[in-house]
Amino acid sequence: MIAQYQGSGRQVEHPNVCPHCHVTNTPHNKWHQVSKDTDDTPMVLSAWTCANNKCNRLFICQHNWINGKFTFHRFLNGLPKGPDWPKPIIELKDGKSIGSESIVSSKFIKTYLQSLEAENYGLDELAGMGFRKAIEYLVKDWAIQNNPDKKEKIIDSWLGVAIKGYYEGDLKDILERATWLGNDQAHYNRLFAEFDIDVLKELIDLIMVELDRQYKKAHYIEMIKGKK
Repeated sequence: MIAQYQGSGRQVEHPNVCPHCHVTNTPHNKWHQVSKDTDDTPMVLSAWTCANNKCNRLFICQHNWINGKFTFHRFLNGLPKGPDWPKPIIELKDGKSIGSESIVSSKFIKTYLQSLEAENYGLDELAGMGFRKAIEYLVKDWAIQNNPDKKEKIIDSWLGVAIKGYYEGDLKDILERATWLGNDQAHYNRLFAEFDIDVLKELIDLIMVELDRQYKKAHYIEMIKGKK
């Protein structure tokens, strides 16, 4: 998509995932307008319809002016923004569908955003349990993606067993602690009452950063070969 800015046509980065169904696709642009953010940063607001025929819903995007083009910044839906999702998290697939003809996106982002919405409405008792569920989707879908031959075993395992079996180092330690805090949200007597939902969300952010780091390391090791 091209937007007119400073007398020239400027490229606008297209969104590649729907904020409603979270399915990766190529949405259809319906409208766009050059504007300014609250800090006077140039931006483009654009309206799109999801290309997934099971969704087809309308959504609005904000694109900020960065390095000579309007780069996708976030969806505008009146709800909390949520984290900046790393590429491998956005592209993570539902482990239950891997190996079948239909591969859909992981439910991690959808569950996280629903939990964030619940928290925004003051439903903190429900939000904590939702974040715990989101962690399980992330842990198991990532493990299945990297161990597709163990799919059924991972699906049927307890979350703690999956963490110990398919993660290691600091990542395993952080995942265990995020699980402790998430489980605690569902208990009558809380063992970790001194840690609130913000700490749980911070641990989830750390998990995503570490998974993104692992993804990038593996990507560049594979892509850049030694030369004699």
